Amino acid sequence: MNYIVFDLEMNNKWGTKIHEIIEIGAVKINSKMEIVSTFQSFIKPKLYPIISQLIRKKTQIKQEWIDNAKELSYVINDFKKWIGEEDFVLCGWGIDDLITFKRNFEINNISNTTLDLLVNYYDIQNGFIKIYNLPNQISLKNALEMLNTKPKYNIWHRAIYDAINTSLVFIILFDKMKNRLEFNKNIVDTARNCAK
Repeated sequence: MNYIVFDLEMNNKWGTKIHEIIEIGAVKINSKMEIVSTFQSFIKPKLYPIISQLIRKKTQIKQEWIDNAKELSYVINDFKKWIGEEDFVLCGWGIDDLITFKRNFEINNISNTTLDLLVNYYDIQNGFIKIYNLPNQISLKNALEMLNTKPKYNIWHRAIYDAINTSLVFIILFDKMKNRLEFNKNIVDTARNCAK
């Protein structure tokens, strides 16, 4: 079993509720809790290809990187090839990125078979909240501080670096989380309903 810890960065046009993916970052962790490889790709948005000023400032992603990127359907194929044939669980910090995946698959007319990517999903943030009995959501940065762990990269709002830093939390707490892992379709159904 592999664990795919991922993160997304999105572009948003002012005045709309549409968030288009512009970067995917992911880390592949094996059953021994070893990081075996990483994945990163920029993505050219379909509806709003110009990155907003707010997103450029927040992510430091340059327009030229997006202009030269592949469209989502091609990147998802690359992502699936990178994940490989072994069983895996997709893991993220919260469910927002899961919902964004679903919406972007619809925007880009990506086959429903791609939803298989989302079937086994684990919300690391929710696991963290339950372990520490927290009353509210917590940021990734604050979670690392609670664990007295320095981020591997002190760069935030970039998908690949956030994915790597999220994987640190997952690896540290895996023994506590594994008894709580509920890999079923409930959270995916929630994401699907939210995306409608």
